[in-house]
Amino acid sequence: MKVIAFVIKIGLILSLMLGWAVSSPAANLKTIEQLTEHKICPSFLWKPCNLEGANLQEFDLSKVNLSGANLRQANLKNATLKYANLSRADLREAHLENTNLLGANLSHAQLSDANLTQSSLLEVNLTLANLSHANLEKAKLLGSRLWGTNLTQANLTSTSLRGTNLQYANLENSNLSFADLDSLLFRDATQFTNLSNANLEGANLEGVNLETVILQGAVMPDGSIHE
Repeated sequence: MKVIAFVIKIGLILSLMLGWAVSSPAANLKTIEQLTEHKICPSFLWKPCNLEGANLQEFDLSKVNLSGANLRQANLKNATLKYANLSRADLREAHLENTNLLGANLSHAQLSDANLTQSSLLEVNLTLANLSHANLEKAKLLGSRLWGTNLTQANLTSTSLRGTNLQYANLENSNLSFADLDSLLFRDATQFTNLSNANLEGANLEGVNLETVILQGAVMPDGSIHE
C-alpha cells in the first residue's frame, strides 16, 4: 500500500509540473486578467510569468511589474507601459509598435528582433539590454539610458536620440541614417561606443563629441566612409 501511495504522489507531482510547463489559452487569459487588475503577473518558484504570444494590444499597463516575464512574440501594439518594470523580461520578436514606454525599466531585457517602430522610449532605462536586429525606426529615445546596450544591426532610421546615454553601447552595423543625435554626449574617454560599419548617412551629429567613438568603416553623414 505504501508503494502505491508513493506512486500516486509522484504522479500528482508530475502532472502539476506538466501543467505549469504547458501554457493554455485559458491560463493565458487568467494571467492577463490578474495582470490588468493587480498590475503584477503571477509566477511560481522557478517558473516566470508566461505571456508568450499574448495579445495585449492597446492595454494600459502603466506601472505594471513584469520583471523577468516571458513576453516573447507578445502583441503590445499601441499599449501603454509608462513606468513599467520590464527588467530582464524576454521580449524577443515582440510587437511594440507605437507603444508608450515612458520611464520604463528595461534593463537587461531581451529585445532582439522586436519591432519598436514609432514607439515612445523617453527616459527609458535600457542598460545592458539586447536590441540586436530590433526595428526602432522613428522611435523616440530622448534622455534614455543605453549604457552597454547591444544594438548591433538594429534599425534606427530617423530615430531621435537627443541626450541619450550611449556609453559602452554596441551599434556595430546598425542603421542610423537620418537619425537625430544632436547634443548626444559620449562621455569619459575610457568609455567607448562602437559605431563601426554603422550607417550615419544624413544623420544630425551637431554638437556630438566623437572623440571616444569607434567609427571604423562607418558611413558618415556626408556619405563618406570613415577609415
